Amino acid sequence: MAKVSIFIRTYKRDVAWLDFCLQSIHANLKGWDEIVVAVPEGQEGHLSHLGSERRVTTPRFLEDYVGQQVAKLQAHRHVTGDYVFFVDSDVVFLPGSDVRAFLDGDRPIVGKRLYASLAREGSASLKWQEVVADFFGATPEWEYMRGHGCRLYRTATLKALADEFPGLEGYARGVPRRRFSEFNLLGYFAESREPDRYRFIDEETGKLPDSRSRQFWTIDGLTPGTLAELAALGFRPRWPTTLSAFDRAKAWLSQTTRAVKRWRHRP
Repeated sequence: MAKVSIFIRTYKRDVAWLDFCLQSIHANLKGWDEIVVAVPEGQEGHLSHLGSERRVTTPRFLEDYVGQQVAKLQAHRHVTGDYVFFVDSDVVFLPGSDVRAFLDGDRPIVGKRLYASLAREGSASLKWQEVVADFFGATPEWEYMRGHGCRLYRTATLKALADEFPGLEGYARGVPRRRFSEFNLLGYFAESREPDRYRFIDEETGKLPDSRSRQFWTIDGLTPGTLAELAALGFRPRWPTTLSAFDRAKAWLSQTTRAVKRWRHRP
């Protein structure tokens, strides 16, 4: 029987969210065989509270927004499953959730949208078309960053991408923030190279899998309201913080600045 590996690439400021994510996986999510949690090199100590999950380290990037994306595209180096179920740290699974909802037979289900349709809407997702075109040298018709914090791909597809583009990590280190999009690169690669091994669904005309999950925004922090919402779902914090006083101050400043900006631009 095919094996499914859950791969979560987190970092020190998201470890508090990871606590809730893992609680929900163990309590509610079915259809998986192992959990692999990755952090950038130098942050291993922030995973000291993990239990049965396997810890791995991934290359450190000066711009971690890009680094975490590269880590996902290199997940085949760390997992043992035939499939990789990518999960973000701020996702909480609800009762009845099942990885197998993302499969049509043995084919992972991948959502997509036409760039032409996104252009008519004035969507910010249009920027990914140029990003993919720069990498592959061909302009994509579809945008693949569909879904809410969890996506399923074949492990073999990740390896095939790495084999065809061995310089991918070096390329990523040379591009600025917002000039890399892991699931748009992976989605385009999968559909152009392995179309029969996936089921691609146009989000406008078909129904995507219900992940039965709730995704939060880690940048806003674990506010009292968010903690109350998580408590109502049956989850409470278990782990003491591993952040230094300096990192806690940086997180507070970031969250406060974001809240002030939202307040100033409220209707």
